[in-house]
Amino acid sequence: MIAIRVDTRCGLGHFMRMKWLAKALIDQHQRVIMLVDAQTVPTRFYQDMDIVLVEVPQQSDTVSDAQFVLDVLTQRGETACWWVVDGYGFDMHWEQVIRKTGTPLLAMDDLAREHVAELVVDAKWQGAGTPSRYKGKLAQHSQSLLGPDYCILAPEYHHADAQRRDGVLFSLGGGGDWHAPTQWISRLLEAPPAGFEATPIQVVIGPKATGTEQLYTLAEQHSRLTLIEQATSLACYYQRCGLFVGALGTSLYELAATQTPALSFSLAANQNNALADLEDLGHYLHIPDLLEQDRDKVAELIATLYDARKRVQQLCTDVTIPVDGRGAERIASALLNGADSGLTKVSNAPQAPKTSWTLAQSLRLCPVTDAHINRYLSARNRSDNAWRMTITDRIDAVDHYRWWFRQTRDSFVLSHDDESLLYVWHQCTQLEGQKYLFGGWFAASDAVNFVHAQLILQWQLIHTAKVYPEATWVAVINKQNRFVNLLNQRAGFVPLAKGEPGYIAAQQLFPNACEAEFNFVAKYPSRTDCE
Repeated sequence: MIAIRVDTRCGLGHFMRMKWLAKALIDQHQRVIMLVDAQTVPTRFYQDMDIVLVEVPQQSDTVSDAQFVLDVLTQRGETACWWVVDGYGFDMHWEQVIRKTGTPLLAMDDLAREHVAELVVDAKWQGAGTPSRYKGKLAQHSQSLLGPDYCILAPEYHHADAQRRDGVLFSLGGGGDWHAPTQWISRLLEAPPAGFEATPIQVVIGPKATGTEQLYTLAEQHSRLTLIEQATSLACYYQRCGLFVGALGTSLYELAATQTPALSFSLAANQNNALADLEDLGHYLHIPDLLEQDRDKVAELIATLYDARKRVQQLCTDVTIPVDGRGAERIASALLNGADSGLTKVSNAPQAPKTSWTLAQSLRLCPVTDAHINRYLSARNRSDNAWRMTITDRIDAVDHYRWWFRQTRDSFVLSHDDESLLYVWHQCTQLEGQKYLFGGWFAASDAVNFVHAQLILQWQLIHTAKVYPEATWVAVINKQNRFVNLLNQRAGFVPLAKGEPGYIAAQQLFPNACEAEFNFVAKYPSRTDCE
């Protein structure tokens, strides 16, 4: 028999993953007892499985809790061959009490805490840093299973079939306060952005949710809002929705398994992740403090992402770390058959771009794709870039994501040995019957120097002369930026006189540039570089 102690006071996420581990063990002909906190788990969440469920009254400390559950087994005449513990309320002291009985222990974790358990399982992915998360934190006898290979999901996530996607799905998991998300939903229903007027909205209300009163009122008033209650699995909803908006907990792996376009935010510290690690799983749109952002901006962002859902879903399919949700089977096998420490390995090498230019040895230029959405913003917000620009304020992620899926500029990234050095962009527009090119570049690394900028500007002028042979280049350059002023002067840019067409065009294209701080310059088609 295998005994599982799971924390159910902070939500039902821990219970659900232990339920699926229990199922994997039962499939291997094991008996399972689950010990949960009193009055926290509705019957519908476990009545479909042959498990014994025992309620544990709240104890004064973790040592008392461990002794209580041991006494429960003794009173029942049961002997466990393994203990499994899952929950933030159980610490190393809890584990020490269990280990004194001589029964081996498996501890589930995602906070990289200290453990004395025989086996520690943590599905959280932190890129190259994943193996070191528990360095110096485990007992000498402990082994670990780390990474999304050990992510536990419901069986229906194992074969996530592609389906027609429609509507927006909101979820905060098993609990959460709905006051802020309800404001977004209200805006999307009562004053929807253009194109969003008929989009259906579904809201998953967990058993521990709070602040739901206005949601019920909105559902009575708007037929395109559907409230989902008492759902034991969200797999079918993930597979059918056009965009998921919600808290990034277990949903991260469920979204990865179903390749669902998503915008997420954080409700707890364990939901804060480095963007690069999320991107490995195909999840690019995460704003930790989204609940604190302006209601109208968030509503506009949701509508924009829904309109671009095919592009967002493409990001979900090109992943470095695929998620199959079979962690329960792997963990059950480790418990029953023994296993050495395991680590999820990178499965797919990044594909080389179809189009690229070699500008010099080890310097390659490639078109920017949606996969650069976060790196582009990070580079743009570098302090050594902002002062040179007409807009010096730091750009927040909400505004950036909205802009990204609407903008039409051509952007490229210059890399050295796969390290991004700088981004360069240009765009062509027509004003008063004349075609104008405007653009810019900004560093993504401290390693950028004059040679890199000179190479990229030379390439850009040659490239745009081919693509837009009749267009006039206009630019505004901060007068304090001697480096770029000299660079553009050498490239053939000349000063614009106030009032001439090129000057007026530059004013329209760069409305935040004033004559006192910026030089207005142009490069005419007749003066393009010889090819």
